[in-house]
Amino acid sequence: MPPISTPARNLLNALRNRVRLHPVASFFGFALALSWSYWLALLCLGVEVGPQSQATHFPGLLGPLLAALAVTGLESGTAGVRAQLRRTLRWPRPRLRVLCLALTPLLLGALAFGLLHLRGNAWPQVQDFARFPGLPGPMPLVWVVLLVLLVNGLGEEGGWRGFALERLVERHGRAGAAWRVAVLWGLWHAPLFWLNHSMHALLGPMIVGWAASLVCGAFVLAHVYLKSQGSILPVALWHGSYNLVTASAAGAGTASAIASAPVMIWGVAVAISWWWAQRRQQKSPFV
Repeated sequence: MPPISTPARNLLNALRNRVRLHPVASFFGFALALSWSYWLALLCLGVEVGPQSQATHFPGLLGPLLAALAVTGLESGTAGVRAQLRRTLRWPRPRLRVLCLALTPLLLGALAFGLLHLRGNAWPQVQDFARFPGLPGPMPLVWVVLLVLLVNGLGEEGGWRGFALERLVERHGRAGAAWRVAVLWGLWHAPLFWLNHSMHALLGPMIVGWAASLVCGAFVLAHVYLKSQGSILPVALWHGSYNLVTASAAGAGTASAIASAPVMIWGVAVAISWWWAQRRQQKSPFV
């Protein structure tokens, strides 16, 4: 590899200093640049991601993970990137308890489908879970599961919880970090409301419900992440399995609403308990 010229080295050092001063803002800027450049390019070409389209928004979902690795590399070099990747794939103890927590969406999905079956609805077909919005074409279920785990799970959670939440907790506490990540996460989705057919349908009054569910989901995902001792894989598994249950053809309609309701309640409960604990700590004369 040829040596880096002095102007390029000075520019790289200036970038590193900026990243070290503002790591979360730098991460967010990188995430927007990586994800939006792909999504906005599709929009400029007049492409819409929908049932009759071969286009996919999935590559843009890897932006947060790649941004986290880029900022970590500028901060800490290759050693920091290796440590970040180890946290991404590490499975914490107690393994069985964390696995149960990570697979909670599957339990909620089973509950939703069971309640609907009692009302006379048929059980969803296995292949219904493979009919997932944004896929460029039909795929075997195993490949859909792996793809959703990679892009929706590791691609998003490797950045939002594995990097942004991790940094913000130290300064703002659990509740303050969770809602700040929710705001950044929500803004990051913006181009998808015009690119993705299923999200475009939310424009209007329904976007309020989407925003509320995203904030509640941010608190739940933060709770899962912190309970997993800072390991990214369990929270990625939670995110991916939740999307398979609620966003696939199997969970369309009422099933998605039934499975999502406990998550909303869970998120509100986590937010209240964290804010209450933080308030009590601030009032304590022993702090």
